[in-house]
Amino acid sequence: MKQRLIRWLAVVAGVALVLAVVAWAAILLTRPEPIRIAFANSLSGPSAPAGMESLAAMQLAIDDVNAKGGVNGRSIELVLFDDASNPAVARANAQAIADSPCVAVLGHYLSSASLAAAPVYKDARIPALTGSAAADELTSGNDYYFRALSPVSAQARSIAEHLRAVMKEPKVRLVHTRDSYGKSFERGFAAAYPPEQLHVFELDVADGQIGSMDKALDATAQEPGPGVIVVGAAADYIADIVKALRRRGIKGTIITTQGAGRESYLQNFVNEPEEKMHPGFFSENLYAASSLIFDSASVAAQVFAADYKAKAGTSPSWVGGGSYDAARLMIDALNRAAVHRRFMAQGIQKPSDSKAADRDRIRVALAAIDSPKSAVVGLTGRLYFNANRDIPRPIRMGFFHYGRFVTAPQQLVRIDQPDGIDLAAEQDKSHVVAFEDRRYWIQRVVYTGIDIIRVSRIDVKQNSFNVDFYLWMRFAGDDEAQTHVEFPALLDRGAFDPARPTQAGKEDGLSYRLYRINGDFKARFDLHDYPFDTQELRLHFQNTEQRRELITYVIDRFGLRLADDGSSLAEDGAYSGLQLWRFLGLNYFVESLSSGSTLGKASLFGAEAMTEFAGFDATIMLRRSSSIYMLKNLLPMFLLVLVVFATLFFPETMFRERVTIPVTSILASAVLLVAVNTQIGDVGYTVVVEEMFYIFFVLCLMAILAGYKHEKLREAGRKRAAVALDHAAQLVYAGTVLAVIVVLYRRYAS
Repeated sequence: MKQRLIRWLAVVAGVALVLAVVAWAAILLTRPEPIRIAFANSLSGPSAPAGMESLAAMQLAIDDVNAKGGVNGRSIELVLFDDASNPAVARANAQAIADSPCVAVLGHYLSSASLAAAPVYKDARIPALTGSAAADELTSGNDYYFRALSPVSAQARSIAEHLRAVMKEPKVRLVHTRDSYGKSFERGFAAAYPPEQLHVFELDVADGQIGSMDKALDATAQEPGPGVIVVGAAADYIADIVKALRRRGIKGTIITTQGAGRESYLQNFVNEPEEKMHPGFFSENLYAASSLIFDSASVAAQVFAADYKAKAGTSPSWVGGGSYDAARLMIDALNRAAVHRRFMAQGIQKPSDSKAADRDRIRVALAAIDSPKSAVVGLTGRLYFNANRDIPRPIRMGFFHYGRFVTAPQQLVRIDQPDGIDLAAEQDKSHVVAFEDRRYWIQRVVYTGIDIIRVSRIDVKQNSFNVDFYLWMRFAGDDEAQTHVEFPALLDRGAFDPARPTQAGKEDGLSYRLYRINGDFKARFDLHDYPFDTQELRLHFQNTEQRRELITYVIDRFGLRLADDGSSLAEDGAYSGLQLWRFLGLNYFVESLSSGSTLGKASLFGAEAMTEFAGFDATIMLRRSSSIYMLKNLLPMFLLVLVVFATLFFPETMFRERVTIPVTSILASAVLLVAVNTQIGDVGYTVVVEEMFYIFFVLCLMAILAGYKHEKLREAGRKRAAVALDHAAQLVYAGTVLAVIVVLYRRYAS
């Protein structure tokens, strides 16, 4: 019998294994092929850090869509091609991509590599999308190349207009390279700057290297007067030009292109002897244009920055932001092509004619993202291509200070939808400046900080907390409109008066205002995990008098001494009075309040534009000390758990106690549950501590039923069954308690 049983078990196991193999093979055979996208970028060589940042950012976007089921049920896969920032390698890779099953290309990083590969992509009719290559010629006359940022000529024009409207510089010296990138920059800058105030100096480029810079830069340095020097060159040339200018004794303002607009670019200077002797020798008074600066970025951009840092371990720059937006645009195009043509229903790997048709459909889908109505929501707003397949992304001006790249005190914000705006009146107020047919808001940047002095009380039942803190603002000009903010959650309106700062004056050329605020704030506590919960105490203010295009609040990274991820971990005793809470961190966010209301104005009835008002958030992260809470509030229930468990071991003579003790425990724990609910107030959902009580109630009922059934079995003469029932009840009870402990530990221990 035993051998027969073993044979049967072996047969069953073999059949189960065969069925599992067949099922797995069926899954593999029916699983659709992934959609392959070529990632062509600098994964080695001098530009490898930027290429790796681009890869990590794009992978974030692709992982997100794959986790949601992919495109039409199919995942997206990046196929990596390393161009090493070398045009010859980029051209060879382009031919390999054209012959591959990839249906589109994301890349390249440098304009030189993109320009080398562009003809191959055009001949192969494979759409390409870059988030960083800015040379004008890249998209001109090439229907298959798209760009998720403004071309270099538009960036140069923005820099020129910023110099005229904000810096009001009467004299500019422009140093540019004689390659495609530099010529595009010179053309765009010269078109927007008065020629009598502009002196141009050119640098020769051959085989990816700048020729002799001595003659041109000596002439630049000998120009009389301070003025401003603008460097129009690709990212791989900027550092050498800046070094040469500083070594010629030029300490004034230097403005560069977007290629240098990230903190990691300062690594080009750290090993120079001048920088070691005088930190900031090369970077002081160094400005750069950038499509994205995170201290003044939107909430979506800051969420991306946090996700990127969690994945890559470092903070992103505009390179990562542009790459993320490029991936989002490509994903949207894949979805549009899949919805309208169903071209991916049978797989990408088809005959060559079908592959070309698939690529062309994606190109058509990308080209269809051509208006605000069809735009994709990106990190800097709504993204859509113009007639030249570029995206007119806004350009921000930033500068380096103490190794940080931060937003400059004043910015130009393009007015794309003037409906409902009295432009003449705003221009009279110096709120708007015009260049030909282009109009801009002059936006003041307010460097803002909130420093917590003390959090003295958290009232979960009343949904409020008490906090004492400092608020400061630093901004250009003497206009007090920047300080006219309100705290919507502040219960005591008299605790803050923007007209009565604690200190006021000038600091480092900027107006300075300091306030001290102490009061109760309304809060929204999430108690689903109570008493293992983590709470956010949010301090939020907003300015509803001036639209966001005129005023924006940014994180004062210097004044707050923040870590690279924008968080503050310095506890400094501000939370020591909260014995039931543990401080986790303090995070800052740039906020905005949107309003689509017409406010009854006839001029706004037909306008689609939203009005946004600037805001600022500081969020205190606290975690409840659950061990202290349970020791103080739940110790009686833990004792009741042990007492009820002990009743399962009572002898037959204590049948009455086996029933009455669990009943009494239910009543006692119900009283404890009422006390717990009194602490947290009325909530419309079940919290963890209530679930613990409910499980205990079920265990008590099980103990009662086990005692009753034991007595019945004993009276029927089935003593062995009664003993087995007791053992089973003991195992179920102990196993349930242990399972609850394990689940709670795994969920909340970290």
